[in-house]
Amino acid sequence: MILDAHVHLGPSGEWLPYLDPERDAETVLAAMDDADVDKAIIFSNPVVGDRYPEMNDIILEAVEEYPDRFIGFGRVDPRRGNEAIEELKRCDDMGLVGIKLHPFVETYRPDHPNFEKLFDAIHERDMIILTHTGQGFASAGLMKNVLEDREDMKVILGHLNEGCISAAEKYDNVYVDTSGTRVYMLEYACSEIPDKILFGSDHPYLNYKVQKTVVEAADISDSRKDKIFSDNLKGLLSDTK
Repeated sequence: MILDAHVHLGPSGEWLPYLDPERDAETVLAAMDDADVDKAIIFSNPVVGDRYPEMNDIILEAVEEYPDRFIGFGRVDPRRGNEAIEELKRCDDMGLVGIKLHPFVETYRPDHPNFEKLFDAIHERDMIILTHTGQGFASAGLMKNVLEDREDMKVILGHLNEGCISAAEKYDNVYVDTSGTRVYMLEYACSEIPDKILFGSDHPYLNYKVQKTVVEAADISDSRKDKIFSDNLKGLLSDTK
């Protein structure tokens, strides 16, 4: 069984000149079937303005139509203040189990005091955060600052890197996904946090088969590969309301 922790679905803002990431549910399912992926966490592509409520409704529709294939996460722009908080509450009330954040695209620093109320609301509702990690505002170290006062918050750090490993070592409920990582980094992560690594494809931005091959090519045991492909995410989701 393969579970994917990182898939985009729905319309997209015009922010990439070389790729139109817009995908409907049936197109995503076809890609999943081609890659032998059984179920995926889905969330919106980036959009501008106040369109995330509209996009979150599309995610909910896909989950309701294909409940055996999709797990829905909402998406908010933290810069919208109280509007973002109200939207994440609506996502929770609709049955979406997590929130996708992207500090780079949405240009905000996660540990800025202006966003404390948003993270408090996510924490209080026991929702899972899946956040992009990388450089600058997207540094995993900034999320470690957020977690200092919310140590049991459930977080998936996207795009496995050394900063992600450090955060997952420190906090019990912090996981990493493999999208965009390298084989050597995955092997290192397996030596440090073997039960906290989740397969992620970042479809359609990254190639499904390439992302699977990173896990398959790693010099790790088959049992650890099984954990990455399914068991670790099952464990995280089973602990979520």
